Amino acid sequence: MSSTTNARTLKVPLVNVYAKGGYSAQLRIGAEKHPLNLILDTGSSTLVVSGSDYVEERDTALTPTSFAQEVLYGIGGWDGPVVYTRVGIREDAIDFDLHDDHVPHAHHPIVLEQCPVAVVSSLAQETSFADADGILGLAYDALNKVYDLKNYFHHYGIAPALTFPWPFDEEIHLCSQHYRPILTEANHDFSMGQGALAAQDSQWHQATETSFNSEDLRQFKRFLRTQPTDDLPPYFSNLTSHGLTPNKFAFFARRSSIHVASQEVLALNSANEFAFLGQDPLNQGWLILGGGEEHTELYQGEFKTIAVIENRYYNVNLVGLKIGDGEMIPSLLTQSVEEAEEQALAEHESAGQAPETGEAQSDNAPSDTSALCPDGQHLHTHGVHICDTLRGQSNAIIDTGASAIVLTRHLFGALTQALESIDPKFTQQIAPFSDIAFQQIGIDMAELQLERWPDLTFYFVGPRNEHNAAPSCDDPDCPPGCEPIAIRVTPQHYWQINTPTQGKACFKLLSQLPNWPNQSILGLPLMSAYYVVFDRSVDDKGVIRFAEQRPLQTSEVQHAR
Repeated sequence: MSSTTNARTLKVPLVNVYAKGGYSAQLRIGAEKHPLNLILDTGSSTLVVSGSDYVEERDTALTPTSFAQEVLYGIGGWDGPVVYTRVGIREDAIDFDLHDDHVPHAHHPIVLEQCPVAVVSSLAQETSFADADGILGLAYDALNKVYDLKNYFHHYGIAPALTFPWPFDEEIHLCSQHYRPILTEANHDFSMGQGALAAQDSQWHQATETSFNSEDLRQFKRFLRTQPTDDLPPYFSNLTSHGLTPNKFAFFARRSSIHVASQEVLALNSANEFAFLGQDPLNQGWLILGGGEEHTELYQGEFKTIAVIENRYYNVNLVGLKIGDGEMIPSLLTQSVEEAEEQALAEHESAGQAPETGEAQSDNAPSDTSALCPDGQHLHTHGVHICDTLRGQSNAIIDTGASAIVLTRHLFGALTQALESIDPKFTQQIAPFSDIAFQQIGIDMAELQLERWPDLTFYFVGPRNEHNAAPSCDDPDCPPGCEPIAIRVTPQHYWQINTPTQGKACFKLLSQLPNWPNQSILGLPLMSAYYVVFDRSVDDKGVIRFAEQRPLQTSEVQHAR
């Protein structure tokens, strides 16, 4: 299972070059130990890989199942089979530094011989990962839901009763009305029992306009929701349940966008470009599995601790936002969260359905999603998870898979007014970034005078009896004896310079889009000055701790210029 059997920390190098600023770690999947770069995402729990990068047919360690998974984002998504196979981490030879001799075995690999992995069913769905090969979800167990199709396969006499090889592309289409299987002439791998309902001769024909397959994400999701469900232990929960790591991990990243320090011309999205950009210390980071206050080489000073309100996502309650030296602006969201949940419940009840919390996207999302992302790319490839249903019972989530901060209209409006009062030019400079696609264009860096921009201070509900110098807390969800915990974000982190090309700059704060919930998504700009520990072992829900990062060494600063 691992080269050392005692619970320990594992220091995993990260780069942000494959996912447009999102950070990825290299894991090795299958018996052939195929290296895949997976985006670290505390906003989901599934380990999912690209079917074109991981060749399942050659994996002698693979065990198929009758399970399927799907995730539907604001634009795009994926579905596919769940298999069990070998998953190793830290089996590469990458080392950014070795200043951690005080932490034994921190670079020794950890291997799970049989770990659940979802495999994306089609090439078109892999755009969700940008240039990465999948996602490593680090949220809680409840989000790793699978659908068990065993009874469906048995009912229609489909053999083998397994989701791998994936049958719902060319082989089997589904009737739009009753989800009855329609075998196409492309079927080569599946047989149907003679006594089964689907074995009638009329079933053996090309799919019609009233049928669909798994390429239709929304239709296929509706079909899956008619099947029994189960919760699979996510990757990190597997590590802790096997006693390989303690039940916490830490995240260290210096930026939320790729730093481009040179005008050297390389082929876009090529291995050479990724390797070149990945050598920049500003594009590197660390994941500490099982840690880590013990990794003092990565932080300095004391930790600030905020409470996790619900153990689904890393749900937190945002008390308010202070802009510069102004007064704290209350988030006004405790009531909004409750009202939104009540509205969602009423809508589902009127439709005769039970609500599903934790879904990435409901079936009632706006149909014209092209306006949200005009270049046709998935919103996630811009580092922003956007969903039209509340993600748990809180007004904010902390999400390493989002490379921007998405504020509610109330908070973003207050921010805009404050910036206007400081300098009207500020609102002109941020205006183009209301279009998410403008993250791939940017403005001229020379236009910015970052020293004139204000710091932003986010105030959170902290654990009981942990205090911090901050305004008194009047949030009804704040435990007795608790004061808000202040996390400061400087202009150097909510703006990113030298991105997407050298000499350009991008604004990393967004307002919620129309028809989306009153919930702030707090991504990488909140974390990129800190060493952040997601400690799930505290109480029943966990806490998140922030400590100031140690600064770059002189040699690293010179390399990053």
